[in-house]
Amino acid sequence: MSRFTYNFYNDIRKPLKSGLFSIKVNMYDAAEKRTINFTIKRVAGVEVSCSKDDWLDIWANKNKKNSFGEIIGETTVYGRKLELRVILKAKKDILDKLIVSPAMTDLSDIKEAFHNYVPKKKFKDDVLDAFDDKIFALKTKGSSKTAKNYTTTARNIFKHCDGKKLRFPEITKEWLEDYERIRLKSVVKASVSIDLRNIRTVFNYAISKNNSLGEHYPFGRGKYQIPTGGSKNAALTKEQLRKIKDFNSDNYYLQMARDYFMFSYYANGMNLKDIAKLKVGQTEWVRSKTEHTSKEEKRLDIEFNDEMNDIVKRHKGRGKMLFNILEYNDDSATITKKVDNKISSIAKQIKNLAKILELPEKLSFQWARHSYTTNVYRAGVNLKAISETLGHRSLKTTENYLDSMKDENKKAINDAKEL
Repeated sequence: MSRFTYNFYNDIRKPLKSGLFSIKVNMYDAAEKRTINFTIKRVAGVEVSCSKDDWLDIWANKNKKNSFGEIIGETTVYGRKLELRVILKAKKDILDKLIVSPAMTDLSDIKEAFHNYVPKKKFKDDVLDAFDDKIFALKTKGSSKTAKNYTTTARNIFKHCDGKKLRFPEITKEWLEDYERIRLKSVVKASVSIDLRNIRTVFNYAISKNNSLGEHYPFGRGKYQIPTGGSKNAALTKEQLRKIKDFNSDNYYLQMARDYFMFSYYANGMNLKDIAKLKVGQTEWVRSKTEHTSKEEKRLDIEFNDEMNDIVKRHKGRGKMLFNILEYNDDSATITKKVDNKISSIAKQIKNLAKILELPEKLSFQWARHSYTTNVYRAGVNLKAISETLGHRSLKTTENYLDSMKDENKKAINDAKEL
């Protein structure tokens, strides 16, 4: 066991100019029976500080137990809280290395080494190693579902290469075409596209570590083009939506599917994970899909109408949670599991709903988002305004949601040309 131990704490004795309190390290030397405290300096311009209440979410409750004595784990956090947690985890890794190093003979050595620590990581030209780095980063940010997607891609690559090492220069246009061809024998095009987008992302990461790999970049115009899923976004008309709105059933599961579909529609196409994460009294939210990829946190408004309030009453959650899908202290992995289970349950019932109401058999929960987009566009709402309510970073993404209107427009144009 190391002679040195430590913990992080929020120094609430004196606030900083920001009104927040410094996060510091308390370190103990068991051999000398001595303690030292030191501040964690700014990281990439970020002041390592927080309020007393935020500290409980960021770090202090990481070993919190429930009434059964089971460790609940870290509370899911977002925005600046998440940023601070990631910093502290990185600092913890540094301290864990320093306290077992033979070169560290006293507390002052550790303090100096901590403040001057520069990670030494040599880039390895190994695709699966780079995937491991990406997966670790995603898990650190709390993106369990995305991490799972990258893990699946890494396994598919490993299988495709028969377990042999794959270097980045080996990922050529021909290699990608071969990978696509073989994968399409067992899965749909949309699944293959996810793999290929993940490979592209990891290749870009590798280039950021080793610029020379840019010479071998296989993606882009005139090179390999990632295939699209091949299916058009679908939307319901107002008449079809009214069928769902007017539907009531004593069958709990059918009613549940109807309720969550309509809530999504009224909430500007909010997906189920974001619905599940809503808290009581919440009027703004951040899309889970983009919260870890956007440079700036984009907050969206949510306004409740009578129909939405009725849905909430039927599916009321416990404590701070608006709906009865998640618990407040659920970690990222638990959230992903619970939401996936709920999506699976709803998907089956939406198919049943489609049969009962004579709606398109391909009806799915995602149609609520596309239906919202299409109907407000038909009503004459500005495309940029629609894009803002959807939380899109690009108008092109919003335009893709309107693909289902192309055939309608073609027919209208052809009709207009008739003499």
